[in-house]
Amino acid sequence: MMRYRRRLDLLYALLFVLPALTLFLAFKYYPLSMTMFYSLTNWDGFSRSYQFVGLDNFISVFSDSKVLGAFYNTVYFAIVSILLGTVIQLGLALILVNRIKGAKVFRTVLYMPAVISALIISMTWIAFFQYNGIINQTLKLVGLETLAHNWLAHPVITIHVLIVINIWQWAGYGMIIYITGLQAIPTEINEAAALDGATGWRKLRLITLPLIMPAVTINMFISITGSLRVFELPFVLTGGGPMNTTNTVTMSIYNTAFLSNQFGYASSIGLVFFLFIATITLIQLTVTRRLEVEY
Repeated sequence: MMRYRRRLDLLYALLFVLPALTLFLAFKYYPLSMTMFYSLTNWDGFSRSYQFVGLDNFISVFSDSKVLGAFYNTVYFAIVSILLGTVIQLGLALILVNRIKGAKVFRTVLYMPAVISALIISMTWIAFFQYNGIINQTLKLVGLETLAHNWLAHPVITIHVLIVINIWQWAGYGMIIYITGLQAIPTEINEAAALDGATGWRKLRLITLPLIMPAVTINMFISITGSLRVFELPFVLTGGGPMNTTNTVTMSIYNTAFLSNQFGYASSIGLVFFLFIATITLIQLTVTRRLEVEY
């Protein structure tokens, strides 16, 4: 009787889990498996007929100068965004974790861009950075018209404009994660550090950073995956230009699939990019977790 009851409970559990499991498999693993399948074909995305080309698509990825250029742009965007963004996020957290007047208001204001759609943010910033936009108009009003640029059409400046916007958008999000880590440090440790004369940079390097490494691990993971998968900013503001200097891998996948109708080739680019991100994040998680300390 007991065995029958256990089997019945297991059946009920499976029945409750089955709908969610079906949706999970249908919308996650089925598309992934089909992407792997189509990456081995020359499917155009519409016709029912296609040919198997084996690994030709993957070989082409590593010899396609446009795709390699997109990889370079994406990695450069991610590295600069993460390095500068981390410094700004941690700096804001160290300031606003203290009970200063208006700290909660500043936290809210800084966090707000993170909850706004990237598409809306991109369209908003166009009004600032286009040639007749707010920035150039302001420069002309204060007599600094020589500093006016076509910010979204300069091969060197444009990518850095996107980096600045990306850092601004996610500064508050990372700040909240670091504040949570700072608040988790026991008061006794900070008091002991003060008694030992550990202040300023010495305290930050030897005590604070090691103790907030779990927050650093989470934040770095989110920053790496988010920066490498950037799409809306370059898509809306620059369209990948000028001269493909802001063309990212995600944009290259989109253009290859929907503009060139090369869904098979786009699938292979996507899989290579997936493996690239997985490798980078695995290395990052391994390194930062080793630096975590217990207290």
